[in-house]
Amino acid sequence: MIPSDFSALKGKKALITGAGGFIGRRLTAALLAVGADVTHLARSRSDTAGVRIIQGDMATPAIARTAVAGQDLIFNFAYDVRQSGDANLAAFNTLLQAAEAEGHARLIHASSIVVYDDWPTGHLTEASPMNRPGGGPYRIAKIAMERRLMTSPLPVAILQPTLVWGPGSALWTDRFVDALYGGGVVLPRPEGLCQAVHVEDLVQATLRAALLPGLGQERFIVNGPAPFLWSDLIGGYRNLLGRGQIRHLPAEQLRPAAPATTRPSGPGLAARVSALGRRLLGHARFERLVRISRNLRPAGELKPDVGLFALYTAQGTCPPTHAVERLGYRPVYDLEKGLAAMASPRPAP
Repeated sequence: MIPSDFSALKGKKALITGAGGFIGRRLTAALLAVGADVTHLARSRSDTAGVRIIQGDMATPAIARTAVAGQDLIFNFAYDVRQSGDANLAAFNTLLQAAEAEGHARLIHASSIVVYDDWPTGHLTEASPMNRPGGGPYRIAKIAMERRLMTSPLPVAILQPTLVWGPGSALWTDRFVDALYGGGVVLPRPEGLCQAVHVEDLVQATLRAALLPGLGQERFIVNGPAPFLWSDLIGGYRNLLGRGQIRHLPAEQLRPAAPATTRPSGPGLAARVSALGRRLLGHARFERLVRISRNLRPAGELKPDVGLFALYTAQGTCPPTHAVERLGYRPVYDLEKGLAAMASPRPAP
């Protein structure tokens, strides 16, 4: 539910990159609902009613210039996990250079809480350091993007969401739903707290950033109303599904071994196969095949890898204090409301 105080977006020309992602789809719906003039920059065609499509790659300078021309707002939610961090950074720089040359738009950029050195164990604010090397290509690229944006002459809002959950979230909803269908989820004891923001609250923060008076170059941590136990989140999914189990093991027994080798900087095998499949079969057909293959997987429990174990056991904090005070952000989707919004409507008696 988008608040009614976004009527000032009516008629605004808004470009969205990454509109095919689950956040981009919700942002598109919200902007259309308030009467914005929405354009998608996408590699493939879209049948979204009421949206202008510019088909092409934002890494191509001519395409980027066409996309940003005349826009009031640029919502940059694009990050292609099938490409390397360097390739994503290059595409971002091409878009930003085109926007700066145009010199008109406000840019709202989706970054991530992972940029901070002490995520997920520290007590984070927008002033927390982001100097630790490593952390994977995604983190490295997001830090570089933020640093570039903080020097831009354009008004820029950098959104740093925590774990974004809700319908369509591949990592923080679909993964657990698939695991519950296939067998169950194993969690450590004791558990840490899940720092997560529902997609609808993130969209609210995004629209508020689009309208913020006097925007400079600013960062905003975007989190939900309050953290919750991982078992409460996954247990909520289980209750909605009516199947699956959650099992606890002592943390030291469940702790995975650290990877023996350094992670490569480019996309992994699965990402390369995904990119090839989409090129050969088309996006929609490939996604249908992925969904079918999930249903054919042998049953088994989801046990944490190194990254997931760190999240499962973390006790850090990252309150959205600055977003609340500066943007007027009001997160409303706590765990109960977010799960209720996911429940299928009951058929009429």
